[in-house]
Amino acid sequence: MKTMKIPLKKREVVEIKEKFMPVDTRPLDSKHRITLGGRLYRLIMSKMKIDSYQVFVGKSGDILLRPAVSIPSSEAWVYKNPEVIGKIRKGLQEAGEAKTEKVSDLEGFLNEL
Repeated sequence: MKTMKIPLKKREVVEIKEKFMPVDTRPLDSKHRITLGGRLYRLIMSKMKIDSYQVFVGKSGDILLRPAVSIPSSEAWVYKNPEVIGKIRKGLQEAGEAKTEKVSDLEGFLNEL
């Protein structure tokens, strides 16, 4: 088996250990592009709302498309701060478990944060 040599300019190597199942075979169009097709697209979009794909290429030439979403740069700080994202996740978990409290003075509550 031949392997592809892909020039990498000090790129990070990501080790991906997942099992894959064949879903479809798609032809290249005249501009060498691959489309997902309506059925596969609807299947993916029914599970998540995505706006892009990360593309990974393996040593043997396998291509993995990982669905991704973009976040506004003004909100990126939340994901870069482990303390903040931890508090948000905890709050969402508590809300999902109906562990909520009614606040009578919202302005005072927000000032205490």
